[in-house]
Amino acid sequence: MLMQLPGQRDSIITLSILGVLVFLAISIVLPVIGYRIEQQRRLTEDLEKQYRRVDELLAEGSSHRLPRLSELSDEQLGATPTRYSRNKSAPYIARTLDDEQIRDALRASDQPPYPFVVVWGATKAGKSRTLVEALRASLPPDTEVLVPIDGRALAELVQIGLPFSSETPGLVFLDDLTAVDLEALPSAVLSGVRGRAVLVGTMTASRRSQVMASDGEVTRIARIALESAHNHELLFRPPNETEYQEAIRLYPKESFRGSIAETLVGGPELLAKYRAGQDTNPAGYALVQAAVDWRRAGLHRPISDSELRQLFALYLPLIRAGMPATTAAYRSGLHKWAAVPIASQVALLSRATFANTDSSVRNAGWVALDYVVAADEGSMPDHAARPIPNELWPELLELITPSEALAVSIAAHTRDQLDLAATAARIAARAADSDQAAAAAFILAFTLFKKRDLQEAEAAFETLVASQHPEYFAGAAFALGSLLFRRGDIERAKALYREVIHAHHPEYTPAAAYFLGELLRQQGDTAAASVAFREAIKSNHGVHAPGALVGLGKILNEEGDVEGAKAAYLQAIELGHAEHELSARFSLGKLMKDQGDVRGAKSAYQHLVDSGHTEYAAIAAVNLGYLLHEQGEVTASKAAYQKAIASDHPEYAYAAMYNLANMLNGEGDVEGAEAAYKRLMSSGHAEYAPKAAVNLGSLFREQGKLGEAKAAFQEAIESGHAEYSSAALVNLGAMLIEQGDASEAETSLRRVIESGHDESRPAALLNLGNLLQDRGDTENAKAAYRAAADGHTATRAAALISLGNVLRKEGEFGEAIKIWQEVIDYGGDMAIAALFNMGNMLRDEGSMAEAIEAYRRVIDSGAVDYSAMAMINLGNLLSELGDIDGAKLAYQQAINSGHSDAGMRASQALQKLFGSTS
Repeated sequence: MLMQLPGQRDSIITLSILGVLVFLAISIVLPVIGYRIEQQRRLTEDLEKQYRRVDELLAEGSSHRLPRLSELSDEQLGATPTRYSRNKSAPYIARTLDDEQIRDALRASDQPPYPFVVVWGATKAGKSRTLVEALRASLPPDTEVLVPIDGRALAELVQIGLPFSSETPGLVFLDDLTAVDLEALPSAVLSGVRGRAVLVGTMTASRRSQVMASDGEVTRIARIALESAHNHELLFRPPNETEYQEAIRLYPKESFRGSIAETLVGGPELLAKYRAGQDTNPAGYALVQAAVDWRRAGLHRPISDSELRQLFALYLPLIRAGMPATTAAYRSGLHKWAAVPIASQVALLSRATFANTDSSVRNAGWVALDYVVAADEGSMPDHAARPIPNELWPELLELITPSEALAVSIAAHTRDQLDLAATAARIAARAADSDQAAAAAFILAFTLFKKRDLQEAEAAFETLVASQHPEYFAGAAFALGSLLFRRGDIERAKALYREVIHAHHPEYTPAAAYFLGELLRQQGDTAAASVAFREAIKSNHGVHAPGALVGLGKILNEEGDVEGAKAAYLQAIELGHAEHELSARFSLGKLMKDQGDVRGAKSAYQHLVDSGHTEYAAIAAVNLGYLLHEQGEVTASKAAYQKAIASDHPEYAYAAMYNLANMLNGEGDVEGAEAAYKRLMSSGHAEYAPKAAVNLGSLFREQGKLGEAKAAFQEAIESGHAEYSSAALVNLGAMLIEQGDASEAETSLRRVIESGHDESRPAALLNLGNLLQDRGDTENAKAAYRAAADGHTATRAAALISLGNVLRKEGEFGEAIKIWQEVIDYGGDMAIAALFNMGNMLRDEGSMAEAIEAYRRVIDSGAVDYSAMAMINLGNLLSELGDIDGAKLAYQQAINSGHSDAGMRASQALQKLFGSTS
């Protein structure tokens, strides 16, 4: 309840309350109203600021109204003004096929994403005019047209919001595209543009070639942008008959020699004037060269008067020594020569206004005719490329802004001028715009990497990774991971690859997943590698998905999932990537061969041979030759090997030559094998020359040409090859033992043993054991045999058999049987020799039943030599035991075996047996 003083009326109290309420209302509402007014004012200022910024980024129109397609002239869309266009009388001469193809591309989709079309070709091929006419024929006249000043301006406009006033598709026009323009158009920007408008551009053939030929990360975005467009090449050519008749009807005063655009512009006449200028007007010639090189350096905007004046002072002394670069000379060269049009009303230098993305001020400047720029680039007939003077670069870098230095850096990188690219990138990294600074840091890091300044590159990548910049983090982290992998920091490399995968970058995430998969596969972590490969496959990336499928196929094959591996390889083949398809076919061929699918393997290898690929065709020819030889298709095998030899591949041609030589040797074509081995030896190949020398030495040894054999072995020894030098020493030692030259043989064998070569040492120990045994040095012989048998090598079984023979001679029958039993249990060809020896020893010991069992096992093995000799020994044993029928049967088996020596001995034994029983 409200208290009141005595005598106060209710009305007074009510008024008092109302007054208080009004005061309270004013004290609350007025600040709110003021806040809202301030908010509205700031919003208005922000919008006006945004509108101003949009205006700065547009070459035509404004934020309030974009021009319509019907309102723009040819010149406003990039065509060079001529006397005909100035008089509004420049009819278009149709290029029917080109016109139809470009118009079809522009009409390819009436839904987002709208078409992206780039018309490219030589300067003055007619790119801009042909594209403009196609646009007028394909799009409604009232289509809103956005003409940004450059690619970076378009990227910023996408971020602000494209200023189209209606929901109908607009048109974005980028004339004379450069690598810098395209680098500003990553997939996110292109998606933003193509969601609202048809995107078109023109590009010179030389600039496009520079972008597409570069394989580094600096122009990666530019390459991807071009690859995503419909690219139409407009050939620089004279008019065909139909076009020519139309041209002389519409332009009767012209004589059409080159392209139509070249003729109308007066290109040949302007180029002749330019060439003569060095003598006729050095000052004007210097000005044109300076303006031309300004553009060649990567700067798209016109060069201002003050900038041209400064470069004039640099260029004139280079052209005419001693001629002063005065103001009068500058004005005369410019206004009385360089900017004076010829009859076509086109000049070498033209006046133009410009505003760049760093400034809201529109300036006047000069633009060099693109025809002359192309000539100095070496793109015109009979006009060699002119080098850009080294003196230009420091002067130029002093004149331009940090964001323009970014353009110079990219241009220098495409020209492979890496020192200049790095210098310009360091300047560009000082840009106030954080995105431009990050782009410059990215270019700098990759330029340093390409220069092999790996320590500096690593530091630059580390800085970029730490910045976590959304556009450049993934690329920097991926590159840093690859650098760290190269220098052995595997764990950090794997961690960085995983970070890139989690970044979900459309390009680098698939690459990181693929590289991580390969790294993990090489480390044997197949489970984690499979996960990484599947991540890359899931991306459907054109390069890394098929590569990951091949990697996954290899893992599945190793794990025994043959069908899964085959499916992975077939999917990789279907994706059609040039390199990975061939890799998949090669792996599929090996898989099919291992599975016994000879027909499938032959088909896979033949496809690779027919591909003509430098690597895969050669190695597939080697494998195909080997496979065909296994199948007995000798002629086809030789043909495959000859294809590999003809490839001149530094590895596989020699592998094929070596296989062919061995094949000829196996066939008994000693002369052919000898010639092939000698050819390999004369090649000087680090591996196959000494390998062939060892084989040739063995071939000569078999023929009894011991002098030639020793010379061949000696050549292999002198090669210093770890494996084949040792193999030659072993073979030489064995041959010397046969010749009775024990001393030299021992020297050779001990050289191998002391070398510690894992492959040849056991064989050398085996031969040394034989030498020592022949000498009567039993203890050292046994030690050599035991050392030769140490480990599962190819000589282990032979060494154990020899050791058993020594023990048998010493009466250590139990030890001998134990050692031979080890060889028998191990299996293989030498197991039969051990079993044969065991049978002989059991017979000598009087264990006849066990000896008979051992001989029968040898006979049942089917081993030609041992089986036939076991038949004789069995016959002799059965004859001694009185089992004449059994003995006769054993001897007859030996005769029937086809073994000449055993057959002769069995016949003699059988005759003797018949004589004793008659």
